[in-house]
Amino acid sequence: MSKPTKLLLALKNAKKHLEIATKQAPNDDLTTELGRTHQPKSRLNKLVGGPYSPPAKRQSLLSRVGVANRPTYDLIADGILGKNEDYRPKLSLNKTGSEVSSLVAERLKNLRERTLSKISSDTSIAESSFFGFEADGTPIWSSVVSGQRGIDEGLHHQSKQKKTNLAHHSIHLPVIVDWPKTLQHSSHQTYKTWSTTTENRRATQLSERVIDSLQETLNPLILIGDSQTGKSHLIHAIGQAVLLRNEGPVYFLRGDDLTEILDVENTWSDVFANCVMLLIDDIDLILSDQEVANHVGRMLDYALNMNVHVVVTARSSPEDWPASSLWDILRGGVRSILGRVGAGSLMLFARKLSNERNLMLSDEQLALIVTDGDVSWRGTRSGIDKVESAIDGGEKLLDTVDVYKLLNDIHSGDEDYLEESESESVEDIANRLISSVIDVVYSDDEIGGIEITTKLPELSDNYTPPEIDIESFIGKQTDLVEAHIKKTLDDLTPEAPSVVDVHDRDKHLVAKMTRIVKQDHAKAAEILTELDMGIDQKFAYSDGEINQNTGRLIELESMLLNLADRTSDASLEGLIGIADELRELENQLVSLDPERGPLPEFVEDELDSYTPSEEWNIDSSDVTAESLIDGDSITLNPIDGILEPHPEGSVKTATITPVGVVIDGEEE
Repeated sequence: MSKPTKLLLALKNAKKHLEIATKQAPNDDLTTELGRTHQPKSRLNKLVGGPYSPPAKRQSLLSRVGVANRPTYDLIADGILGKNEDYRPKLSLNKTGSEVSSLVAERLKNLRERTLSKISSDTSIAESSFFGFEADGTPIWSSVVSGQRGIDEGLHHQSKQKKTNLAHHSIHLPVIVDWPKTLQHSSHQTYKTWSTTTENRRATQLSERVIDSLQETLNPLILIGDSQTGKSHLIHAIGQAVLLRNEGPVYFLRGDDLTEILDVENTWSDVFANCVMLLIDDIDLILSDQEVANHVGRMLDYALNMNVHVVVTARSSPEDWPASSLWDILRGGVRSILGRVGAGSLMLFARKLSNERNLMLSDEQLALIVTDGDVSWRGTRSGIDKVESAIDGGEKLLDTVDVYKLLNDIHSGDEDYLEESESESVEDIANRLISSVIDVVYSDDEIGGIEITTKLPELSDNYTPPEIDIESFIGKQTDLVEAHIKKTLDDLTPEAPSVVDVHDRDKHLVAKMTRIVKQDHAKAAEILTELDMGIDQKFAYSDGEINQNTGRLIELESMLLNLADRTSDASLEGLIGIADELRELENQLVSLDPERGPLPEFVEDELDSYTPSEEWNIDSSDVTAESLIDGDSITLNPIDGILEPHPEGSVKTATITPVGVVIDGEEE
């Protein structure tokens, strides 16, 4: 009988007892009230003289029945205890007129009839069979024990195929666990192939600490990083290092394998009995499945309680995960973030690989291998593998151009010539050589061709060797050296710009157009599209700025003309105001010119003044104009003669107005 069935049966029996108790409650209360002599405890009852009232009984939760449309308590009970199922006991004691002895006799009769019918339906035992065994060869004692233990017959036959120990006494055997999988020894991803860089130095230090202090510290450890950061390599290296210590099995799981946790039949105490480490790669792949995440969280809880060291990898931090048992367990673990590797670290990695494979590559060639395609560990290793394969095939990589052509599968003309020369036969080579050294040149003007002849000198007895002039020979050598030095200096000395040279900004108009490599068509299209869009935006911005500045200049011009008109009739205070406005207009004009800086701040000169500490003791009648002038600083020249008024009377001043200059050929 299962546990829910037993619980439901106990609840039903309790309900029956409650119903019986409620039926007998009035008689019991009546008898107790008659024999009770206690005084009422309430003051109101004492004043009124009322009888003793027993305290109200608290209703049970099970006795409360809700409305059929809103079965609140039924839903709560079904969620906690399971759905209510009608239980029918094999022995029905509620039948009237029946006793236990008659029921037992009836059951024994049915059992005897079933046994006789089974024996009659079985096939007859062969003469060669042994006594004490079933028809299928199973011992009778084994079938009896299996039947008492409730083992299914089909499962018994399946388990017979495996090796079993049929000892009668109880023995303790280690449990063979099919899941999770045990990590096997491998040399693929270990610390020998691991490269420590600035992006993974902290994670490497923590992993080495885990190996040195296994099951003691940094438990659990969470390695966080995106793709191509090396977190899978590092977790494999940790597992292989622990395996070399032979302290126990190491379980390794991937995120895709965690869904099998729902089918595990073993208990976690059996699974982690002898385990020392549990490794899980990409554990965040199961976050979308709430049930699996909760099961994995409980599994990790059991593992941590049994002192199993847990190391997991994920793409994101546990703080960003949805709430679950897995999130609750790992959010308090030790986290280490692996950054995406940079080009500088990959240069060191490429140099290490090239040295291990005896490849003589320069820094420029290694930089081209690292930056070609995806800048990652896998891309760099693939580039080194391709270069190694090409060098083993006989190719010569002299510079970065050869490496670029190799990585992008570009075949040069020399390679085509070599392929043609290798496939060319000896007869073809001989014919080509003969045709190249023939002494006849065919022409349309001369019938039969033009013969190339060379006159050889005729030797005779009168031949005298030429005389060698040492001085002329030395002079020629000196002239040759001077000419060589002059040519070298001319090459090194920069040439002065010529008057007829094209300006640098216009050189693209006369530049020689070269063809773009087919592989660069996409890059050229992207660059030209971006330049086209940028140029259009710059032109539009420049046009808008020019229009804005033009309108501002027209406005300033009208303001200056207005000031010029006001100057002729302005008073002294008006001229001071006009000067201030001119200063402000000058600042606005300077702000329109991007090449000029702002004007210096205008500081007014302070007038010399003297304020005595006490009252003035100077009489104004005694002060003259000469006493206010310092004789040393100003020299007064006396006026010769007497000033006379102009004979024509008062003369008015003329007003000068600005006239715009008109250039010839332009419209006014």
